[in-house]
Formats: sequence, structure tokens, C-alpha cells
Amino acid sequence: MAKKLNDLLAEYGKVRDGITDLKAQEKEYNAQKRELEAQIAIRMQDEGLEKISNGGRTLSLKKEIVPTVDDWDALQEYVAKTKRFELLQKRMSATAYREAIGLGEDIPGVESTELTKINFRST
Repeated sequence: MAKKLNDLLAEYGKVRDGITDLKAQEKEYNAQKRELEAQIAIRMQDEGLEKISNGGRTLSLKKEIVPTVDDWDALQEYVAKTKRFELLQKRMSATAYREAIGLGEDIPGVESTELTKINFRST
């Protein structure tokens, strides 16, 4: 027999609450992890170490170059001029897209897909 809609709503609320609790725990663990990573990296650098191991666990320091854009206009001009679109992640802004089509603009190469989502509020 199918569950009553009210029972489904109650169950949905419990699942959402569980996810919220897990996200809070994940946030706390990630903060602890970042703090430990910072402490370990500082200690390893102070001791001139690039790699450490203990009980089957290994940590190594890795340097990596990542971009920090300080002038988006200049970057966008460069990308448009050189066609170096691989410098950007391929993801459209849904908000900007909805705004454009709301103004009647036709964006080539893009198809609208309508999603139905459940909006849940708890008091």
C-alpha cells in the first residue's frame, strides 16, 4: 500500500534534517582537516621534509599553480581575442541565462530544460 502524502512529507523532513546534520559535521571535520593540514605543512617545511609516513599513512607536500583573477574584463577580452576558451570552465550561469531568455534573447547552441524541484520549508 502506498504511503500517505502526509507520511511522505514527514519522512522527507526527517531525511532533510539528517542531511543538514551531516553537512554540519562535514563542515566541522573539514575545518579541523584544514587546520591540521596547515600545521603539518608548516612543520614539514620547517624540518625540510617533502614526505612523511606513519602506520600506512603517507603525506606529501605538493606545490601547484592556480589562477587568481584580479581583472575579469582583461581576462574576458584576452579569451575572446585569442579564442582560448579552455582557460574557462564550461558551465553556464543559470541565473544569467534565465534573465537573457526572459528578455527574449535567443542564445545559440543552448536548449532550455525545465526541472521540477520540491521547495521545502520547515518552521
